Amino acid sequence: METQMWLTVMKWINILAALFIAAIGIYQIVFFFEFDNFDFLQIWSVFQPLYLILFAAMLLSLEFKPEPVLDQFQFLRSFLGRGVFYIFLGSIAGYQPDGSATKALGWIWGLVLWIVGMFYIVINFCAPDSLDGVKGGLTEKYGTT
Repeated sequence: METQMWLTVMKWINILAALFIAAIGIYQIVFFFEFDNFDFLQIWSVFQPLYLILFAAMLLSLEFKPEPVLDQFQFLRSFLGRGVFYIFLGSIAGYQPDGSATKALGWIWGLVLWIVGMFYIVINFCAPDSLDGVKGGLTEKYGTT
């Protein structure tokens, strides 16, 4: 029973984090096109939110139909791989273009994703005995190692 509860908690953490990442990307796209002083040197900044939305879609599909995603992104099979990936996404989400009024929001977004990443890394190395069943359940679901 406890194992099923942990699996449900982990699934909801992944779903909420993916929705959070997608919301960050959408917000950044909307804000990017509202610049008063549009500078073509910052045109590359439009790709960052698109990548965030793409990665969020990938993480959401991992929860509902994992086989196609896990075939290409095998590092997501382990807690360590997911943790490092969330830290990477936090680093991307934390960047805001120069002149952006959302610099503080970028730090907060990045910090939240870093915390989720550190959660997965800690679970990978310091999982209590009660999480052994969770690792077994994730092995059945994702083929995790």
